[in-house]
This record gives sequence, structure tokens and C-alpha cells, in this order.
Amino acid sequence: MRLDNIKSENEPTLSEADRADMLVFLDNMLSMLPVLGISAFEVARNSEANASTNSQASVEMTPSMHEQMRGIVDLRQDLISNGVLEQTGDHFVFEQNYSFSSPSTAAANVLGRSANGRVEWKDTTGRTLKQIQETLNAV
Repeated sequence: MRLDNIKSENEPTLSEADRADMLVFLDNMLSMLPVLGISAFEVARNSEANASTNSQASVEMTPSMHEQMRGIVDLRQDLISNGVLEQTGDHFVFEQNYSFSSPSTAAANVLGRSANGRVEWKDTTGRTLKQIQETLNAV
């Protein structure tokens, strides 16, 4: 996220060798964090093909979501507040790519109800994410 700061940034005074070591460490750290479930540093790929996702989400959320899945409701509210989701008529549209922490979190936000992402998400042939993962694990 870009931050506005009146103080200008100065390059750190590191030797070339220390800088190279730091970059290797940073690269290793950024590749390990998603495996540990930390997605704060992930950047959505942005190209002309996916700059505007046109993916839709339900406006309505089931009452049980508000009662039992407050984290999903809060996340959706954050997505709306940050302009990731914008209401267009009777549905929301994703205005930018967003990387959810799990397939089920994504499915619950899109459908507005409790959902198992491994069985809700399907490819163009109708195979569920669960079937695809099981096929890949069998290889």
C-alpha cells in the first residue's frame, strides 16, 4: 500500500554484499510467508486481462452469517470500504483482484452464506476444487 509521508526516504547505507544478503533473505521470507498463512505481502497480479475482474458477489447475506461468521461479514465490509467490492444493481462487482485466505472464505464472501470452497468452486468442466486437488495429490 502506498503511504504518503512528507519525510523523504533515504537508501540504507549497506555494503553491496550486505544488500545482496538482505535481498536473498527478503525473497526467501516473502516466499515462505504464504505457506505459513500470512498473505499480507501478496500482490495481486495486474494485467490488462484481469485489471477489471468483473467477478460478482451476492449483495444479500444470510442471517446466520451475521450471527455465526462475524469475521466473514467484517471482511466483506472491509472489501466494500476499500473499494474492492462495489454494488452495481442487485449484486457486487469486484473492482480489483483480491486474494482470499482460503477457498471457503472466498466462496462465503461471494455467495453471502456459509460455503465449503472446495466443493463450491468448479472449473469449466464442472470439476470441483476438491476433485482437482485429489487428482493432483494422486499423481
